[in-house]
Amino acid sequence: VAICIGLPLHVLLAASMAPPPGVDELAIANALAPTSVVRCLTNDLHVPAEAEFVLEGRITHRTVAEGPFVDLTETWDIVRQQPVIEIDCITHRRDAIYHALLPGMLEHKLLMGMPREPSIYAAVNAVCTCRNVSITPGGASWLHAVVQIDKQHADDGRKAAEAAFRGHGSLKHVVVVDGDIDLYDPHDVEWAIATRFQVDRDLMVWEDQPSSSLDPSATHVPGQKSRSAKMALDATIPWDRPDGCTRLHEFQRVPFPKADVSEYL
Repeated sequence: VAICIGLPLHVLLAASMAPPPGVDELAIANALAPTSVVRCLTNDLHVPAEAEFVLEGRITHRTVAEGPFVDLTETWDIVRQQPVIEIDCITHRRDAIYHALLPGMLEHKLLMGMPREPSIYAAVNAVCTCRNVSITPGGASWLHAVVQIDKQHADDGRKAAEAAFRGHGSLKHVVVVDGDIDLYDPHDVEWAIATRFQVDRDLMVWEDQPSSSLDPSATHVPGQKSRSAKMALDATIPWDRPDGCTRLHEFQRVPFPKADVSEYL
């Protein structure tokens, strides 16, 4: 095994993804930007040439308790039994800089959350027309997502929500909105919930689902997958007929003409 510390941004992003088996993360990095590699000194692995430090070693069968430490949610993570790595060699660049992440801060959340957005997008776009996905910072960039769709069928909101959970199994809450809502603006998303969502019609709840071990409110049993209830809100404009909404104007913001200040000077 080779542990690389201090990497270019495109390599960090690729390493943060969870591609299916057989997909090379270095190939993803190289698709983002040219990535030179060098061979390790004690094994046949190739590592990014721009790494500040490279720790070469072997994964043993021995495990030890790791933690507790602060994780993505800015809370204490559970103590986990993790394998021990025995280091055989350490190489580094001249005047190397050790890159460390502050756990739970924006850099950590960006690297964890953003690479999951394409997975959610692909899952949603397979069942309806997906425009964009945002894993929100307020949801620890892991547990909450806003999904923006072009609604073409009455049940597209529900299908989008169900697909989002398939795209990222750690999601806990999902809000689905129309294309006129800025999914990066929490005020805009809340406005959509306030004006387009009804609990008895648009709320979806799934009990006792596999969830994230990072959620302190979930049920954690040692040796088992964490469990949690999950919720989705369909905050798209409700349709009252199969092909659309006859009261569309009632759900849209009323625009005000811009004032020309020169007319009042």
